[in-house]
Amino acid sequence: MKYVIFEDNKYTNLYPLNLLRASFDLKAGVFSMKERIERYLPVGESVTLFVRDELAKLTRTNNTNPVNQIPDEDAVFLNGRVVYSQRFLNWIMNDMSVNSVLFSDDNVIVSKISADEINKRRENLKYCMEKPFFDGLKNINNTNYNFENIFEIINYPWDIIKSLDINLGFDLSFLIDSVKGQARNEEVSQENDNNYVSPTAKVYPGVILDTVGGEIFIDDNSVVEPLVYIKGPVYIGRNALVKSGSRLYGPCSIGHSSKVSGEISGSVFHSCVNKQHDGFIGNTYASPFVNFGADTVTSNLKNNYSKVRAVLAGKSFDTGLQFLGSIVGDHAKFGINTMLNTGTVCGIFSNVAGGGFPDKSIDSFEWNILGKEKSLYRLDEALETAKTVMKRRGFELTDEYRELVKFIYEKK
Repeated sequence: MKYVIFEDNKYTNLYPLNLLRASFDLKAGVFSMKERIERYLPVGESVTLFVRDELAKLTRTNNTNPVNQIPDEDAVFLNGRVVYSQRFLNWIMNDMSVNSVLFSDDNVIVSKISADEINKRRENLKYCMEKPFFDGLKNINNTNYNFENIFEIINYPWDIIKSLDINLGFDLSFLIDSVKGQARNEEVSQENDNNYVSPTAKVYPGVILDTVGGEIFIDDNSVVEPLVYIKGPVYIGRNALVKSGSRLYGPCSIGHSSKVSGEISGSVFHSCVNKQHDGFIGNTYASPFVNFGADTVTSNLKNNYSKVRAVLAGKSFDTGLQFLGSIVGDHAKFGINTMLNTGTVCGIFSNVAGGGFPDKSIDSFEWNILGKEKSLYRLDEALETAKTVMKRRGFELTDEYRELVKFIYEKK
């Protein structure tokens, strides 16, 4: 049996977070959707990735998995926008019938298909998969199995923030279970099983790890400087730096190679995020290589306590959330004293500066400087800055990455 993690044709609803990665590479906690599936599957299971055409080259560069290869044997098709529980994946592997499909509203959640049926449907197979490929399969929505609360589908970027406490909690429990019996950091008091500090991490004296509200996992080679307060559930990723005086109020996931300070709550820092100065970031998703300048803050609650609205692709959405900060794409930069309003969406390579409140919807490659007319970032300058920023974190601006950025830029 092969497993296919696929993007479906609703990937644009997750812009700008998935412009430079597949939808299944967004993090809904510690792990991305892809990482979560691979951890829950038995060791050695074959996983193939289906992505939109423009992402194929970069996805092949960043993964050892086959990309956009049609399976030649029975296969399980898993929607990459779904956060699967281990219990649900166990049911799929062991009990789901072949040549059946499970829908949620008009979303394909999972399908198990025989090799013969896959061959019959090759003409309808698109790498960003659509419902016609699954026509004629047995619809198992009306079975006696209880599917409630065993998966969640990410329809819009803010859905990650909405369920962060639950998904991060599952991920932290999985991680802590996985290191039971292993060596712990002898320099840090770990009197219960609610936290774990890697032996290679450095946690200075005066750090408070508060696990009353949730677990804390501090991963390899990370550094937590003195006088830091961390209230779980919180994950600190590999090679991350938490600077002295920081306050992290869970749920928070600070991805690998990020550097943070100030106050952070209810947020996901995907990886390589730079926030090294004071300022409040709340209920926010920050993509790789985002830079928050000194005293940049996000508003995460409206003065009248009403639900936050956000704009995607020119359309306004009621997010249904009372607390929502910002949705920030890769390589976005914020100057000192920037104030981001509730529900602000910033595209990739956007630049915001000048203080005050900028627009709530900031396009990719947009220069948005207070008091000046908006302008478009020159592509060569954007890529040169990206090359410098990525090198500082030990990453290379590859030809595949450059090609994808150019493709997105020219579509504007």
